[in-house]
Parts: sequence; C-alpha cells; structure tokens
Amino acid sequence: MTPHPDFETLEFPTSFPLGAFQLNILTVDDLDEDFREVTRSADVLRGLFGPTWPDGLTRSYDATDLHWHHREFTAKRSFAWVIRDAEATYLGCAYLSPDMGRHGSGLATYWIVDRPDRIALLAEFGPLYTGWLTRKLPSDYQLRVQSNASL
Repeated sequence: MTPHPDFETLEFPTSFPLGAFQLNILTVDDLDEDFREVTRSADVLRGLFGPTWPDGLTRSYDATDLHWHHREFTAKRSFAWVIRDAEATYLGCAYLSPDMGRHGSGLATYWIVDRPDRIALLAEFGPLYTGWLTRKLPSDYQLRVQSNASL
C-alpha cells in the first residue's frame, strides 16, 4: 500500500500531547473502550459518519475498522487517534483523511463521547487539533473540519 501523495513526505506522530489532551494511534488494542464508548454515545454520533452510523455496529465490525485505521495510518493514507485526558480516560477520536481522488484537500473529524462536559471539551479540543493540523499540512492545503458538536 502506497502513501497518499498529500502525506508521503509528512510525519504524523503515533502518540503526542495536545494541550490538556493526549492523542494515541487508534488500534485494535482500543477495541474494548472504543466499542463501549461508540455504542454508549450513539445519540451524539449519529450522522457524523453517515445518516445511521453507529446504529448496528458490532464488536466484530469495530475490530475490523480499527485494524483498517491502523493499516491506513502506518501506510500514511489517513490517520486516526484516540483522544484521552490526563488520567488516560477515553474521550473520543480524531481523524485526518484526504479527499478521495484529489490532492491538496481533506477532512479533519473529531468527536467526544456523550458526557455532561462534551461541548466544553469539543470547544477546547477543536482549535488545538485544527491548529496543529494547519501547522503540519502544506499552507495551501484545503482542510475541512467536522465534529459532533452539533449532533
């Protein structure tokens, strides 16, 4: 598998601090937490990755998806990280994906689990994440951003 041309010369860390958050590459090792939090947070995730996702998500499909994210990351085709706080609590995920069949544009997506301070965490994390990506990506890269802030 070859890197996406937008990312082949860039280096994205597998683990790094970002303000009060810690980002770690999303892998199948995160399956228990990921499946639990995605299914528990379905009401605030529905519509983020399609009109009905994560309805019907199974543990097996989630495991396949996490393997795919890991492979994409190591091949430099797209990137996915788990978002954690200082206590290593699973808060959500952040992604960077290029636009398919195009160069120089892509989508940054991030979401926070269903909890009382979700909107505040999204408001804190979003600018940190998009600012970091803007500094990492070429200056003319057209980055769109979406989150579950309004879901």
